[in-house]
Amino acid sequence: MAYVALYRAYRPKTFHDVIGQEAVIQTLQNALKFNQTSHAYLFSGPRGTGKTSIAKIFAKAINCFQEDQEVYDHCGVYHTLKASDMTDIIELDAASNNGVDEIRDIRDKVKFMPSIGKYKVYIIDEVHMLTTGAFNALLKTLEEPPQHVIFILATTEIHKIPQTILSRCQRFDFTLVSTDKIIKKIDEIASKEAIKITKEATKAISILGGGSVRDSISLLDQVRAYAAAEITEEIVYQVTGAVSSKDLQELLKAIVNKEAAEALNIIKKQIYQGKEVGRILADLTEALSQILKEKATKQKGFYESISSYIPFEKLYHYLDVINALSYDIKYTTQKETYLELAVVKMIEHQAITNIDVSSEIQTLRLEIQKLKEHKQSQVMTQPEAPIKEEKRSEPQIGREPLVTIVEVERILHQSDKQKKESLLAAWHKLELFDEPGKELSAHLLFKGELEAVSEKEMILVYDDVATATQMYDQDIKNDVLEILNSKSKVIENYAVILKSDWLAIKAEYVTLWKQGHTEPKLTNRDLQLYKKSNHIKTDEAYDIAKEYFGEKATKKGN
Repeated sequence: MAYVALYRAYRPKTFHDVIGQEAVIQTLQNALKFNQTSHAYLFSGPRGTGKTSIAKIFAKAINCFQEDQEVYDHCGVYHTLKASDMTDIIELDAASNNGVDEIRDIRDKVKFMPSIGKYKVYIIDEVHMLTTGAFNALLKTLEEPPQHVIFILATTEIHKIPQTILSRCQRFDFTLVSTDKIIKKIDEIASKEAIKITKEATKAISILGGGSVRDSISLLDQVRAYAAAEITEEIVYQVTGAVSSKDLQELLKAIVNKEAAEALNIIKKQIYQGKEVGRILADLTEALSQILKEKATKQKGFYESISSYIPFEKLYHYLDVINALSYDIKYTTQKETYLELAVVKMIEHQAITNIDVSSEIQTLRLEIQKLKEHKQSQVMTQPEAPIKEEKRSEPQIGREPLVTIVEVERILHQSDKQKKESLLAAWHKLELFDEPGKELSAHLLFKGELEAVSEKEMILVYDDVATATQMYDQDIKNDVLEILNSKSKVIENYAVILKSDWLAIKAEYVTLWKQGHTEPKLTNRDLQLYKKSNHIKTDEAYDIAKEYFGEKATKKGN
């Protein structure tokens, strides 16, 4: 006897055999029990979740149903149906029978009575493949079929079904099946088929199946054919081309620990083993998403050992890099190189955020910024309180700032929305700017976000300190102004600030504007950009702390 694929051999025969879809099954069973069956049903949902199987089970049950019994041993009709030699259940594949003529043929034959059962049941799979003409031909028959006819339509793309069809059917939405239920099903099949498989391999198969029971069972069948003895997790990943959770964890550890050589070696190893770049990116995205969920819900999971010390900001940055790479690799043949560069970018970003400032000073500044924002939020929650004029002074932190809140405020007061839109309309040209000697300046300008433009000045916003500081370099500044004023004099100067500061400034400015202040006075703040100088002395850090925390601040060792 020819070999039968596992997903066919273990296709559900009764409602009891179906895993998941409890709501759908309960509704259909109650409809049978109370004789409230409809003339048309529409099953929609992802592939491999039981749509066609339940349609077949329902078609048999509706012809031979006894309350609280699904064995049907008493029913000769059921056994005839089970043997699939009955003409009263007609299955059609709309992908290959999608024309008007096929639907007209159905319309002509529905008037004939069933030969054995109570009902003639038409199961139309992938019904979204029908043409517009075919849908129109089906409308009237679907709305008012003969008493002995029931239609069951199945689709994976519900958005392609016309509303005229949807309104004539009872709709049932099938969902992806949980990993735990698929694991239980795989263990059951493995036991019956005497397949040796580890728990880790079973879990890997259920995860890679993506919530589809059929895909998971088919994967088990494929891995079984490859494995000589016991199926292990390594074999599953080897057969599917996916990256194992262990390798993903090692890669993320190397990235977080800024071990560029180790991270690149892991990538090369994966590619050498035949893993596709697209699959590596998909698996890495899934791992980062899982870490985000674990951190947000504070639940322990597989990535517990590294999720505890990866900040949310880094996770978001990693996802941004991967998202950009997923777009870029569509247009290049050097996919492996792009992947390696993306890994380096993830690592280098961590170093950039700490340029020219020690970790202790950076931590102190962040804490001080939080206190400032907390104080600011308290002020803004009292809209009726008069705003007091306060003396403007430069941040006393021992270094000369590159930009002050006064400059930013001046540009915002004189902002010209139309001029900003005009500049933004041509901003994309900077990406391909190729004038010799000015490519770098154009690239840096393109990376910035143009947030406000006045008659002679503009505000640029950057994510990191290094790039923002570089924009104040005199040579870069000269190039930028030449690029912007190449055709006509548009801008004489610009102010650059960090995105974190801009978001706070914008929120305060908008709030004050809504309160009726035509020229809002912004809270003085340290904009964190300074002219290059020697490293901050320890005494200066102590001065910062003392300024905000008073006598509570003490030096180490005192």
